[in-house]
Amino acid sequence: MVRHRGWRRAAQIAMPRPSRHAPGFSSLRRIASLLLVPILAACSNGRSDDSKESGQPTAEVALDDGLINESSGLARSQRSSELLWTHNDSGGAAELYGIDLQGHHRVTLRISGALAVDWEDLSSYTSKGTPYLLIGDMGDNGAIRPVTTYYRIEEPAITPTDTLQTISVRPSAVYTLIYPDGPRDAESLAVDGQQNMAYVLSKRDAVPQLYRFGLDSSGPLALPRIMEALGPITIPRAPADYTGDVDAYNWPTAMDFDNSLRRVYVGTLLDGYFYDRADGESWAQALAHEPSRFDLPDYPQIEAGSFDRGSRDALYLTSEQLPTPLARLQP
Repeated sequence: MVRHRGWRRAAQIAMPRPSRHAPGFSSLRRIASLLLVPILAACSNGRSDDSKESGQPTAEVALDDGLINESSGLARSQRSSELLWTHNDSGGAAELYGIDLQGHHRVTLRISGALAVDWEDLSSYTSKGTPYLLIGDMGDNGAIRPVTTYYRIEEPAITPTDTLQTISVRPSAVYTLIYPDGPRDAESLAVDGQQNMAYVLSKRDAVPQLYRFGLDSSGPLALPRIMEALGPITIPRAPADYTGDVDAYNWPTAMDFDNSLRRVYVGTLLDGYFYDRADGESWAQALAHEPSRFDLPDYPQIEAGSFDRGSRDALYLTSEQLPTPLARLQP
């Protein structure tokens, strides 16, 4: 049976959203977060019958800071098993937010010199012993951006404290990229630290396309480089009895590689998919296999997901809503 949660997302899109710059908006946002936390907790403890078909998290909390109101990217820390990194969607500040597994906002990482046009995903990886975070400023709903930009920073070591920390860092590299076949909207980014290669999935194509670019050289003043097109991936199209938006059924909104570099997670608004990579296979070959599908939690606008550190079976997910849920899922 194909479930349809599109009505929730349609309602969310139809509702006018107040400007972040409106007077008092920050206070209202925080109040809304505090008021809704008990509601989310109640829902997680006693879900309606409609949720029986959705993925059941093994753990579920609400983030305690309404500043994180459109979590669009999520990456596990390469330094700590107790820390995740996230950021807001378009219109947000050029900042990353470090959250612990209990949903507490522990650190704000301000990226000096970076612009946040439409940050859509985030990937963590280790290359030659150094942990990095790669931020994808690659959202392009109208497919009109001539170039997209990616910011790489070295992941700082965080000493946990009871108070919120704010740290400023500068990118160690900036990558300006062009698609070889014209502008694309994309929300899915993953990095192979052994190859030192970043992989990107297009979102709004009928069949998502895979691209990649190297992370060895860059420069904010360099001429844009052309990404390498690797071809389509295999992902199910909407079944004949699907009553939602057929075109959007298989749009990828998140991607991640596990630490062993043997499994890929690809998430859409409704479903999750695992692709396994055999010895000697490329990522393009792995993503050409038929994936194993699993249900995601019944949240609106799921656009962020990351493997749990050291696991190939467990994921952390967030959703673009208030309060922002953080769910651990083990399909």
